[in-house]
Amino acid sequence: MTGDLRILLIEDEDVWAGRVAAALAAEPGWRLQRAADAATALRLGGAGGFDVLIVDRILEADGAEGLDILARLRAAGVTAPALVLSGLGQARHRVEGLDAGADDYLPKPFDKDELRARIRSLIRRSGAAANPEVYVIGGLEVRAKARTAHWNGTHIRLSPQEFDILKTLAGNAGEPVSRETLWRVVWTDFPNLPPQINVIDVAVARLRRALRKTVGHDLIATRRLQGFVLTAAGGEDGQDEG
Repeated sequence: MTGDLRILLIEDEDVWAGRVAAALAAEPGWRLQRAADAATALRLGGAGGFDVLIVDRILEADGAEGLDILARLRAAGVTAPALVLSGLGQARHRVEGLDAGADDYLPKPFDKDELRARIRSLIRRSGAAANPEVYVIGGLEVRAKARTAHWNGTHIRLSPQEFDILKTLAGNAGEPVSRETLWRVVWTDFPNLPPQINVIDVAVARLRRALRKTVGHDLIATRRLQGFVLTAAGGEDGQDEG
């Protein structure tokens, strides 16, 4: 299973965009965003946060070459695995795509099952997460390298400590993270001091309040005797301690 994925489709033709969307709709955790021209593709792709890129070889709408867009994204440091879709299916066309930075090449017309299988293969080959520096949980996006968090594109203001807690929870989304783990990962200045429960709970409560200012509801649940859980649905069973 590949879990939640954020996929950028660079495709100008509505028909093919619809076929890709229909194919990926079978995977409820996969979220597709489309860029229909080169400028949008470079803006969205360059901003990062996508786990997979699906790139049309030719964007006839503005005469752009999909491989040129991909090469520019690679030069900008975008490392998400890329699958090129194209009506050009000869061996030399595949070689051109791979040379431009693609990780796979699928000729049009494509089979829906094969498209999904190719994407799953890309994720497995890239280490089970296309971009381990970016965690996407529902509308929440946590960028580890940039140390930023966004909710549906809106920046969430966090202190450094609050971000470290959120990043730890995001890296274990859906699973409880114990207070002992948080203490070990976040409070690294006190390696020989046992976990200070009150300190941890107060810090998590501050993070909850910071998230609610932007999100509007709690994303962190408290699991008795287990710790804290970050979920996209919210923390219905959470207790705001402090």
